[in-house]
Amino acid sequence: MRINAEVVGVIADRECSALEFATSKSIYFKKIKYNRNYTLELQSELKKLVPDVIVTNIHKIIDIDTLSLFPNKFVNLHYSLLPAFSGVIGMETIAQAKVKNVGFVGGTCHLVNEEVDAGKVLCQSCVPINWKKDQLVIDTVFKSSSLALLGGIFTILNIKTDRNEQLIINKERVLFSPPLPFNTSFLSKEFWEKVAK
Repeated sequence: MRINAEVVGVIADRECSALEFATSKSIYFKKIKYNRNYTLELQSELKKLVPDVIVTNIHKIIDIDTLSLFPNKFVNLHYSLLPAFSGVIGMETIAQAKVKNVGFVGGTCHLVNEEVDAGKVLCQSCVPINWKKDQLVIDTVFKSSSLALLGGIFTILNIKTDRNEQLIINKERVLFSPPLPFNTSFLSKEFWEKVAK
């Protein structure tokens, strides 16, 4: 499935692989200073880019004034089935899930609002976990969460299809809510190697 969309820019507050990706693909990028008391640079860059969706990957809370400039456009990916482990950053959610011996993990793509990890859920992935295969757990959560993020972006862009395919990652059946609106036949080893870079 091809969609009429493009990455219009990458904005980061630190050196990261997203800036490297933008450089390699000749996509506009900017490294900025950002905190809740210094918001003008981020707001200025976003106004220039005029994005339809803003995917956050910043380990800071976005200020309410910036969120208000782009209502219902900021989305975040959280490596848990929210509201579980809200406020926990990155893959630390998986470490905490292991300590609690949860049976299912996944990812949540949600709208960003002024309350941490409390925005409207757009898409979630859910997969049963075998904690004896730790490395596969991280890989499975990463892959299923990446697809939940795509599902959330498609929700924002109002892209729908009649697809409702079963997806297997590391021999585990992954469920999505709502079902992914795209064909998953492109999920080859080469695809995941590109995503991981």
